[in-house]
Amino acid sequence: MKKTNLLLGSTIFAMAAAISQPAFAQDAAATEEACADDDRDGVCNEDEAAIIVTGTRHQPPQSRCVQPDHLRQRFGSDRYCDVNIGDNLNDLPSLRSTFSQGNSTRFIGTSGLNTLDLRGLGIERTLVLVNGRRHVTALTGDYIVDVNTIPTDLLQRVDIVTGGTSALYGSDAVAGTVNFILRRDFEGLRTRFQGGVSDEGDRSTRFASLTWGNNFADGRGNVALSLEYTNAEALYFTQRPGLTGAFAGRDQFNLREPTAGEPASGDGIFDNLFFNRVRNGTIGDGGYIGALCNAAAQTNAARCRNGALVSQSYFFLPNGNLVLNNPDLDFRDITAGGSTNTVGGLGSTLRNTGQLFPTLERINVNLLAHFELSDAFRPFIEAKYARIESFQEGQPSFFQGSIPGFFGGGSNLRCDNPFLNAQAYAQLQTIGRCDPAIAFGAANPQTFNISRFNVDFGGRRQDVLRETYRVVGGVEGTFNDDWRYEISANYGRFDERVDFLNNLLLFDADFNNAGFLNAIDATRDGLGNIVCRINADADTTNNDPACVPLNLFGYGAPSQAAINYSNTTGFSNSRAEQLDILAFVAGDSSQLFELPGGPIGFSIGGEYREESARQAFDPVTANGQTFLNAIQPFSPPKLTVAEAFGEIRVPVLRDLPFINELTFEGAVRYSDYNTRTGGVWAFNVGAIYSPFDGLRFRGNYSESVRAPTQGDLFSPQSENFAFIADPCDVLNITAGPNRAANCAADGVPVGFVNTPARSQSTGFLSGGNPTLIEENGVSYTIGGVFEPSFLPGFAITVDYYNIEVTNIISALAAQTIINLCYDSTTGINNPFCATVNRNPDSTFAEPAVISGGINFAAQESQGVDFEMSYVRRFDNGQSIRATLLGTYVIEVTNYTNPLDPTFGNRQLSELGDPVLSMNASINYDFGQFQLGYSVRYIGEQTINAYETQNTFQGRAPTNLDSLDRIYYPDIFYHNIRVQFDVTDDFNFYGGIDNVADTRPPLGLLGTAGGDPFDTVGRYFYFGVRARFR
Repeated sequence: MKKTNLLLGSTIFAMAAAISQPAFAQDAAATEEACADDDRDGVCNEDEAAIIVTGTRHQPPQSRCVQPDHLRQRFGSDRYCDVNIGDNLNDLPSLRSTFSQGNSTRFIGTSGLNTLDLRGLGIERTLVLVNGRRHVTALTGDYIVDVNTIPTDLLQRVDIVTGGTSALYGSDAVAGTVNFILRRDFEGLRTRFQGGVSDEGDRSTRFASLTWGNNFADGRGNVALSLEYTNAEALYFTQRPGLTGAFAGRDQFNLREPTAGEPASGDGIFDNLFFNRVRNGTIGDGGYIGALCNAAAQTNAARCRNGALVSQSYFFLPNGNLVLNNPDLDFRDITAGGSTNTVGGLGSTLRNTGQLFPTLERINVNLLAHFELSDAFRPFIEAKYARIESFQEGQPSFFQGSIPGFFGGGSNLRCDNPFLNAQAYAQLQTIGRCDPAIAFGAANPQTFNISRFNVDFGGRRQDVLRETYRVVGGVEGTFNDDWRYEISANYGRFDERVDFLNNLLLFDADFNNAGFLNAIDATRDGLGNIVCRINADADTTNNDPACVPLNLFGYGAPSQAAINYSNTTGFSNSRAEQLDILAFVAGDSSQLFELPGGPIGFSIGGEYREESARQAFDPVTANGQTFLNAIQPFSPPKLTVAEAFGEIRVPVLRDLPFINELTFEGAVRYSDYNTRTGGVWAFNVGAIYSPFDGLRFRGNYSESVRAPTQGDLFSPQSENFAFIADPCDVLNITAGPNRAANCAADGVPVGFVNTPARSQSTGFLSGGNPTLIEENGVSYTIGGVFEPSFLPGFAITVDYYNIEVTNIISALAAQTIINLCYDSTTGINNPFCATVNRNPDSTFAEPAVISGGINFAAQESQGVDFEMSYVRRFDNGQSIRATLLGTYVIEVTNYTNPLDPTFGNRQLSELGDPVLSMNASINYDFGQFQLGYSVRYIGEQTINAYETQNTFQGRAPTNLDSLDRIYYPDIFYHNIRVQFDVTDDFNFYGGIDNVADTRPPLGLLGTAGGDPFDTVGRYFYFGVRARFR
C-alpha cells in the first residue's frame, strides 16, 4: 500500500524518548580485552574500560542487566571516513537513515541535520541523551537532537538501547534511546586530522580535533577541553549525471499502457517498464507551451498528436525559437491523461540543480570539569558550544500551467511581449495561442502561459546557521558507604537563522503584482526600448524605476539584472530553550539485609522540565508574497512537565544448581504535563535467568508514552502543495463504489475532467491541533546471551523485540482526506468533506483541503536482533576482533485508515525497510600494523508498495502486473582500513569505503531520495593521530 510517513505525522516534527531494551551486550571479559587492545592508539584507557549502563541508575554489572545494551566501546571502530557521528550510526541495522547528511535537504530548514531513528518508528520517538541527560532540540517546537553537536573525539562510547522503557529517562520513550557517553578524567593532549575525497575528486571532507585534559589535586579534580572542526563539501546532481540523469534524463520506471478499467489481477501486460533518459514533457528549462488541441483542431498535426486530443509540445530554444518536441517516446500517446513524461526530447530533467549532499561546516567546543571535595560532595560541570553552517541548494523556482507557481491562477504572458522573436510568434499563431490575424509587432493583448523550470535563475538556496549552547551543573557523591546521589540543572539553547535565496518576489503587501510578475509583463516605450509595462502605462502610481524586464523565452535568456530584480531573499529566526532539573538517589539494601541473590537495588528521584520555542519569518515571506508558502509566526505557550520515578532490582537467587542467577526488575514514572495530556504513567518490568555461567535469558515488558510537542499542538496553519488525483475525475470515479453518488451530491458533473489537478500540484493547509493527547507504546523483548567457556572471547546475543504504538499523531495526507470524503458510505455530510473546497466549476479551490494532526494511527514492529563477536589476543601479542551485527525484521505495519483501524499498510520490505540488514567486520592487529575489513548488507526492497504485487492480510494484490520486477536487488558495501603505529602515541590510518563503487539500483538517489543506498561511490580517506602524555 502507499507508503505512509509517520515521521511527518507531527505538524512540524515531533520527538519522543525512551530508555531500554534489546540491543547487544558484550561480556565484561571480551570488553576488557578489546579495550586493552585499543589502548595503543589512544582509543581506550582504564577509565573507559569501566561500564556505565544505560537503562538503569543503580548500576548493576552489565552482564546482569535485564535490558540488553549495545555497548560500542570504540566509536566507528572500522569506518573513519564519516566526519560526523550520525552517518556512522545510521549504518547500524537497528537505525533507519531518516535524517542523515544525504537526505537532510528534503525539507525546508533541515539542511545539515543528522538525527537518529530507531526501528524506523520516527525520529520523534528516539530519545538522544548525553551522559544520561536530556539535550536541547535542533528543531524548534520539537525535541529532536542534532547529533552533529556531539563531540566525536571526546566520546567514550555510544550506548544504543532499543524498545520502550520510558519509566527511567522520560515519559516520551517509545522506540529507544541513544546515549552518548563522554570521556571522564581525560588526561593529556590528543590531536587528530583527517581528510577524504571520492574517487571522482569531489565531496571532500576535512576533520581536525584537539582534546586536552588534566588531573589535579592528586586526582581529585579533572578538567577537559575539546575543540573540533569539520568541513564537508556539497555534492550536486550534476556531479553524478549517470546516477541522477542531470543532463540526459532520469532512469526510472514509467507507466507505458492505459490502466483504466484493468482488473487488479492484471491483463498480462506489465504496466510500467524501466526507461532511460526520461524527461518531463510539459515543463522546460527554457519554457514549454502546449498547443491548443480541441475537437475542431484534432486533425491539425501542428496542434494535436496523432489525430488524438493530445496537445503537441513546444519548447523554447536558447535562441528564443519555439520548436516542436520530437522525443523518442511520448508516454501521452499510450497513456492519455496519465504520464506526461517522455524518453529523450527537450523537456526538463528536473535534475540540473539540487544536491545529493549539502555543505557542512561544524565547530564544536566542549568543557568538562569536576572536583571531589569529599566522597559525598563532588561538583561537576559540562558546557558546550556548537556552531553548524550548512548550505542547501534545491530545485529552482518554476511555474507550470500558469504564472506564478505550480498551481492555478496568476498572470499570463501577452502575445505582444517584445522578447518574442518573429519565429516564436508565428509558431504561437500556428498552434492556436495567438491570434493569427494580428501581425508580428502589433499590439496583441491576447495571452498565453508557459511552463518553465528556472534553472538559469539559480536553484533556491537555504543558508542555515545553527548555534547550540548547553550547560549542565550539579553535585554528585556517595554516602552511607555505597549509596549515591545526583542533583543537576541542565540548560540548553538553540538558535537558528535560515536565509532563503533565489526566491521569487510575486506580490507587494497589498497583493498587487510586484517583482517577478512586473518583470515578465514587458512592452516597448515610446523610444522602442523594452521596459516593464508598469513604467510605460498611463498610470504613474504603479511605477517602479528599479523594474527590469524579464525575458523567459529560452534557457539563458533572462538577464542577471532582471533575475536580481525578480528574486528576493527572505529569512527565518528560531529559538528553542530547555531547562531540565534532575535529582535522584540510588543504592541497595546491603547494610540492612540481602536476599539469597544479593542486596535489593533501588533508585528514586524527580525531574522537572521546561520547553519554550519561537520562530518568525521576514514579513514578506510570512505574508505569502514570494514563491515560498506563506508561513506564519510560531510562538507556542511554554511546555512544562513534572515527573517522579523509581526503580527496583530484586536478585532472588544466585549461585545455585541450575539457577546461577534469577533477578527481577521494575521501574515506574509519573509525568504531569501542562497540556491536555495531563498526568500519565509509564512502567516496565523484567527478569533475567541464568541456569549456569555463560548462558543468560532475559525478558522485559514496558508501557510508555509520547506526549505531543509544541509543534504538534500549536504550529500555525501553513500552505503546502501536492499532486492530488480528484476522485470525481472521470479517470478515477469508478475506483470506489460510492464515488459517483457522492460526487454528484457535491455538484460535480458527470464526465468531469479536472484538468488542473491532472497536470499541476494543488495547495492545501496543515497545522497544529491543541486537542491532541499522548501516544501509547507497548513493547516486550525476549532474548539471551551465550558466552561459551570452551571458546573464550566469543559471545552470541539474540533478542526478539515487539513494539506496538497506538494513538500516533498523524496528519492525514490531502489525497487521503479527499478519498475518504468521496468514498464515504454515509454521503458527503462527513468530517472529511467539510475540509474539501471546490470552485464553482468543480476544480479544486485554494486551499483544496485543510488538515491537522490527530491521534488515530498505529504501528506494529517486531523482529530479531542478533550479534556475534569474537575477541582474542594471541601469545605473540597480535589480536583479532570480529563482529557480526544484524536485524531480521518480521513485521513493520502502519494502520492509518481512520475508517478501519484493522486495515494494515505493510512497510516491511518497502524502500527503507528491508527484511534483513547486517554489518560485519574483522580487524587484525599485527602489532605496529592493523588491517580491517567491513561489509554492510542491505536486503532487497520492493519497488512499489508491497501490496501492489503481493498479498497482504488476505487482500489480493492491487495491481499484479504493475512492474516487470518486484524488488530492488540486495546490495553489499565493502570497506577496508589500515593503520600504522609509528609509536604508541603516533599513528597513521586510512582506508577505502565502498571499494566496489556500488551505486544505487534502478534510478534511486540514495538517502537524498529517502532510500538507504550510497550515492558518493568509492571514497578514500587518510588521517593522522597523535597523543602527548
